[in-house]
Amino acid sequence: MEKLCITVFLLLNIVALSVAPLASAQTLTPPNVSLPGGWRLESQKPYPEAPSEYDEAGAGMLQYVNPQNYDEVRIYYERAPSRTFSSSELKREAEHLFDRDLTDEIQESGTMQLAGTTAGFAKAYDAQEDAYLWDIVFIKDNYYLNVLAYHAASSQSQNEVMSILNSISSGGLFSGTMLYIIIGLVIAIVVIIIVTVVALQKRKKTASQFSPQNYTPPPPPTP
Repeated sequence: MEKLCITVFLLLNIVALSVAPLASAQTLTPPNVSLPGGWRLESQKPYPEAPSEYDEAGAGMLQYVNPQNYDEVRIYYERAPSRTFSSSELKREAEHLFDRDLTDEIQESGTMQLAGTTAGFAKAYDAQEDAYLWDIVFIKDNYYLNVLAYHAASSQSQNEVMSILNSISSGGLFSGTMLYIIIGLVIAIVVIIIVTVVALQKRKKTASQFSPQNYTPPPPPTP
């Protein structure tokens, strides 16, 4: 029984050490995107090292550029808040972030379909650079995404930027509730191991109780 207690204690410590890093680890991986030819990942900040809007932990950031014409897409991603956003709220959100983060004056705002969901946007034209500035906000797969885009005033540049944004998909292993599924599996495996160890100990004890004893027959009777 003492050995069994030690075994259970060790297993519980193993699961605690396994689950603790997962629980404390950053659980939002970067969203996936598909880049057009000529584009590249220029820089990034892992979650949660970038400033966020709603996520108390912080946000992550991905910066993609086309070095040939200096087009740029900067994606800030964080855990989506529990509340939902209406189309009008997404529009106002994009306008607010544009006014806060960019110096140009908004010339157009509204909503559009992007990456399979509704996005709010605010947009301005920079006549000096002959380029467009965008601030786009949307919720996708448990991500709150704030996108800053800058591109030349050509249909090709705009199409490439929109293709990047439309390709956004969830980030991977620890996104959303996947972390809790992994923790549950780890706990379940450890419980199965503990139950197996207990059953084997009981079987061993039962077998020892019924094992044959050494028996010395009595001497034969004297004549």
